[in-house]
Amino acid sequence: MQLKQSVLFFKIAALTSAIVIIFVSWFLYYEVSRSARLTAQLTQLQTALQRTMDQEEHILIRAQKDDVSAIPQLKYSYQDSFSNLLNSMANEEALLPLLLQLDELSKAYFGKLDELIRLHEQLGYDENAGIYGEFRRSAHALQDRISGKAMPQLEIAILELRRREKDFLLRADLSYLQQHEQIVMHAEQLIKDNALSEEISNLLKRYDAGFASYVAILRKLGLHDGEGVRAELFTEKQKLRSQFEIVSIRTQAVTQELKESIILYGLILIVLMNIAVLILLNYQNSKVTRHILAINKVLVKVAKLEDFSLRVNIDGNDEIAQIAHQLDDLLAFIETLLARLSAAQQRLIEEAKMASLGNMVSGFAHELNTPLGVAITSQSHLKEQVATLKSQLELGKLQRQTLTTLITEAEAALYLLENNLHRTASLVDDFKLVAVNREFEEKSTFNLKHLVKNVFDCYQSELNQEDYAIELEIPENLTLISYPSVFSQVVGYSINNCIKHAKIDGQKLNIVVSTVLINDYIHFYFKDDGAGIDKELLPAIFEPFVTSKRFSGGTGLGLSIVYNLVTQKLKGEIKMQSPAHGGACLHIILTGTEFNFTEE
Repeated sequence: MQLKQSVLFFKIAALTSAIVIIFVSWFLYYEVSRSARLTAQLTQLQTALQRTMDQEEHILIRAQKDDVSAIPQLKYSYQDSFSNLLNSMANEEALLPLLLQLDELSKAYFGKLDELIRLHEQLGYDENAGIYGEFRRSAHALQDRISGKAMPQLEIAILELRRREKDFLLRADLSYLQQHEQIVMHAEQLIKDNALSEEISNLLKRYDAGFASYVAILRKLGLHDGEGVRAELFTEKQKLRSQFEIVSIRTQAVTQELKESIILYGLILIVLMNIAVLILLNYQNSKVTRHILAINKVLVKVAKLEDFSLRVNIDGNDEIAQIAHQLDDLLAFIETLLARLSAAQQRLIEEAKMASLGNMVSGFAHELNTPLGVAITSQSHLKEQVATLKSQLELGKLQRQTLTTLITEAEAALYLLENNLHRTASLVDDFKLVAVNREFEEKSTFNLKHLVKNVFDCYQSELNQEDYAIELEIPENLTLISYPSVFSQVVGYSINNCIKHAKIDGQKLNIVVSTVLINDYIHFYFKDDGAGIDKELLPAIFEPFVTSKRFSGGTGLGLSIVYNLVTQKLKGEIKMQSPAHGGACLHIILTGTEFNFTEE
């Protein structure tokens, strides 16, 4: 199998794995959403049932008509929630029987709740409704009829009868019922003994029958929590809650099993595909490793030895062999190209040297143009004056005044000629120092502070105290083993730069020369607080003929000479810094200079 076919297989395997992962992820998301929806519907159903049970508790406690009227709406809410849940679980064979069983238990509970409501409706929701209202009205009528009979014993019996009635209703104690029956019998006997009207006897019987019916319904409801309809209703609630818990646990188990199955099958499929890919990779690796190692071996040798004559020399026609053949062709091409480049490089080096020399000569010629031009002009003028003098002398017309004038002009021309020729000679000497070709004296040991001070003394006439302040922060016992004349030139050119470029009219210039020992190297600083250096000039400050005062006598060779002296003769490093607020600092690191601190 070629690499192209292998790569295609790998792409198909990767794409299939991605599709499987996407499918499994989507199915998991669907199942998680479905599980969340089922859980929410179960919670909604349980909430509806719990609200019904809470309302039932209110009915058992106070039996108000408003509490009873809310039951139909709560039953409807429960049934609606149950229908939604049933629709969601229609395809769940494992959960559907449990849900139907839950429905049967809920129907039994609601049946008992309806029975409870019917019994409370029979009793009456207030003192004037239902059986309670009937026997209460009978009692009031009986009390009204006997109030004018002047029968205190019967009135007391009726009052005791009502008291026992209230005691029973308040405490639900059957002993009060027995006392109530005895008092009823006593009242009947008093009515009979006093030959009272049949109406009073009937009122007493109606009251007694109504109270007995009321008590019978109470007993059916249950005088206590563990009796009657109340106990049956509590039992149905417990069954319903237990079934709810079973349905909830089973629903979570079924959804969890389904999600685990999806993950398991997805992982099995991905593992099988990865195994197939690994087998193919191992086959391809064993097939191409030898060729790749051969190519790598040649490349390492080429990189290390820079020998482009090496070749891979692999046989075959697969992609790796084709790469090897192309690599051999490339190495052959590079070998030929390098030979051609080497020849071209030599030509370019010579051309670069000539171009650099041309630039330097052009700048040097520009600097020489002014003094030489003035010298030539002076020489021409002097030549004309000599010719005039000779002509008048031959004609015998030379006068004293004319001679005096000619001599004065000749002297002026000679003065200009001498000064400009001296300036030209100085430029030539400075230009020769840029290349640092001349031999300096041998190395010697000297005190750096004393040398710097001596150089400043040479410029004492120009560095007057009113315009300049000099400060030397160099240890007294610091000695260098180097070239003192080189250091003298470096300091001298630096002083010249301060005088020509740093001094601001009307402002005193402070010059500080200091040394610091850092990492076993002497750092030499020449700082001033003058005009500073333009940021455009700073990057090229050490190049020849770079100056900001070309038309004021500056040549632009001073720092170039310093740079060459430091880097070539002293083997050190040099930097120029000029902060935005003004001033400049020449920083020289004497990496190639020996030093010591002598004992004082």
